[in-house]
Amino acid sequence: MYVIFPIALVGFLLTWPLLRRFTRIWIQRPITVFESMVAGTIAWLFLLSLLAWFGGIGLTLVNCLFTHKIIDIGILFFSILLTSVVMHSIIQSRYEMRLDDTQDFFKVAIQFRRSKQRRIDLLLLMRQGRKHKKGRAVNDSESRQRERLQANLDKEKEQDAQLTLLREGTIIDMSELWRIRTQTHSLYPLYEKVQEVRIDPNKKRLSLYADFPELSEEQLKDETTVLRFNRQVYDFFQSMNAEPWLKPYTPFFESYFLMCRATKKIPEGAELMYPFMKVGVLISELRTLEGSYFNPRKLSEITTLAFNNGAQV
Repeated sequence: MYVIFPIALVGFLLTWPLLRRFTRIWIQRPITVFESMVAGTIAWLFLLSLLAWFGGIGLTLVNCLFTHKIIDIGILFFSILLTSVVMHSIIQSRYEMRLDDTQDFFKVAIQFRRSKQRRIDLLLLMRQGRKHKKGRAVNDSESRQRERLQANLDKEKEQDAQLTLLREGTIIDMSELWRIRTQTHSLYPLYEKVQEVRIDPNKKRLSLYADFPELSEEQLKDETTVLRFNRQVYDFFQSMNAEPWLKPYTPFFESYFLMCRATKKIPEGAELMYPFMKVGVLISELRTLEGSYFNPRKLSEITTLAFNNGAQV
């Protein structure tokens, strides 16, 4: 029974680094058929090691209840302590180690799937099948399915092109993609206010420019309005960390920069948009605060904030 623990531990030590390596490859490009087979085998070995470890703890616990041997109690205590330390370390460094990406990849690998490459293959198969169905009518559901697959393929091609530019150190404009991807965020009004989005891989920064035509210089002198706005900015940044479609781009930025513009009247009587707030924040700082209450009065303590009581900054 005791041999279960060293076998499971060796399994962890061998499969975990390989899973992490395949995750990095998976983020950069679709994995090949051979890679998907290897990654799937590794994922299953990792899962079996996990089950063996916790199974060993369960068997040792049962043995302790019936035999009361000191060695069983010692092994049980050590295994539970080691498990607790590892779990605590994982929870604390979850975001720094990008464990969410590894978790997503594990779900794909254990099914021996190729993720987005699988959808490309499916589309090609459907096209080949269409050639053999000349003269036969294709029903509406199949037609809609092909259209969705084609749209997904087009998006993936665009994403691959953008990632290639980022790897070359080129600044990319994601404004159009932002508008397409963020149409369902009614809880966060700042999403629809964003007009321009850019990623600078050299500065490791995602920059956003948002317009608030309903705000004026006079309104921004009100403390309650400013505190409410600070809360919206903080919630907006935190929500971006959870955006799944942004994950492929995360290796290229480590901070967010947001410029906010409001309406201002000029002497001629016309109105123009002017920047009233500039705020930059490290993603690592946001992750340390995730899940905890945030006081909007302390926005300047976790960010680089430029705000002059509603005046231009």
